[in-house]
Amino acid sequence: MRKGVLCWLVPAIFVGAFLLFPIYLLVLRFPDIDLFQAASRHGNVIKFTFFQATVSAIFTALLGIPGAFLMNRTKLPKLFKSLLNAASMVPFVLPGITMAVGFLLTFGNSGVINAVLSHFGIQLSILYTFPAIIMGHVFYNFPLFMRIVGDSWSKIDGDILEAASIDGCDGWKKFVKVELPLIFPSILTSFLLSFVYCFTSFSVVLILGGIRYSTLEVSIYMYLRVLLDFDSALSLTILQILFISSVSLLTGIFSLRTTSSVGKTVKERFPLWGYLYSFVAVVVVFLPLSMSIVGGFVSYGGGFTLNNFRNLFSSALRYVLGVTPLFTIIFTMALALFTAVLTLTIAFFSSYSSVRGKQRFSSVVCFVPTAVSAATIAFGLVMLSRVAPLPIPFLLIVVYTLISLPIVHGMMENAWRNTPVEIEEAASLDGAGLFSMLFRIRFPMMRKEILGSLAFASAISIGEMTATIILSEPPFTTMSVLTYRLLSTRHLPEAQAMNSILAWIVLGLFFIVE
Repeated sequence: MRKGVLCWLVPAIFVGAFLLFPIYLLVLRFPDIDLFQAASRHGNVIKFTFFQATVSAIFTALLGIPGAFLMNRTKLPKLFKSLLNAASMVPFVLPGITMAVGFLLTFGNSGVINAVLSHFGIQLSILYTFPAIIMGHVFYNFPLFMRIVGDSWSKIDGDILEAASIDGCDGWKKFVKVELPLIFPSILTSFLLSFVYCFTSFSVVLILGGIRYSTLEVSIYMYLRVLLDFDSALSLTILQILFISSVSLLTGIFSLRTTSSVGKTVKERFPLWGYLYSFVAVVVVFLPLSMSIVGGFVSYGGGFTLNNFRNLFSSALRYVLGVTPLFTIIFTMALALFTAVLTLTIAFFSSYSSVRGKQRFSSVVCFVPTAVSAATIAFGLVMLSRVAPLPIPFLLIVVYTLISLPIVHGMMENAWRNTPVEIEEAASLDGAGLFSMLFRIRFPMMRKEILGSLAFASAISIGEMTATIILSEPPFTTMSVLTYRLLSTRHLPEAQAMNSILAWIVLGLFFIVE
């Protein structure tokens, strides 16, 4: 018990020092902010943020719920099951910038879809429009519904469904009266999560929406880094914190109301509409993902080329970007390594405190970062660096660790639960010391979760863009920010090449997790 109490101090000190204290500094620095006046002054931005997040979450649900049904309630062909299962991992491992560039290469004016439609005399122009933002969000978030709702759907007692069928309740009537009430909490949880992700969206809005559209997250960045209006940036930050905290609380409440698994699982025949759905999933998810992977080899005319990579690593770009792409790749990977090790270390202690020490407060502390956005964390660290100057690489590692901590903590909690206490007690009786206990007992038994945690933390570090673009300055920039700067300076072929490298690295980590 004493070890558990001491272990929760590790995440508490880290989160307190680098998240809560910086937010306190923000409020202390600007004590006279009138939130009601700020909400009125930035009313258009707030309204648009709510509107696009709501519309995005609705369309995400419309596409995600059928996928959850196909994956967990039908006899899905092996190929389709593999494709949909892979798609369900997209939001957890794919950087927003990679998705946006893939979407650009697929649905842009010179993209794959328009190349096909041009043979029929059709031109699809959705880039830099509101539908482009919605489509980007749907692509990025609908797998959440597939995974969360699908898990709840798979736990419905098959005997209940069979009893409903015997009573004459089949098809749509059975879904509405029996299944929907059971999976409704998971649908609400997925909807709220999707809403929050769309509400705090940055790269999707910035790249696919263009300058015409601005959300709270984008506005905070603009006021903080471009206009240097700290009062407006803080006003929007506090408003965003209040709202996200409220939604996160609701999400936590609904996530506790999960469906219990009792009895057998009933599988239905794969419906005909499932083939159409799988086709749409391939177009919406795998085509943009494929374009992200191979986009670096595609020339402007659509042919194969290596010139994109040659131009990317040429000396000419250094004068445009202020840094060489090779240094950026090495720097990004170094940040990912330090972030992964630091996050795993903190999560190792916090999860031990939570599971073995029965200190649930440890889990609460680790999930505090989910109540704030990446821009808010970065803004707080900007204020902290004014009080105690800190190097940019250190600030970036702190940000990535805070963002990764909730996921890694959850993974390590499962690791501790799956490690039998009896084995550790037997090892202690045999005289095993701390070193032997860690490296011969615990680490080998937690190998899968440890590798998964390292991979997830690294992937989040490599792909994070919102906080990075606020905190970083050349030469300390990352691959995701460099990709955006290449896009914004009209170096599209070089951006495609850098984005492909980013996608290869992240997908490599994805396969480690799987």
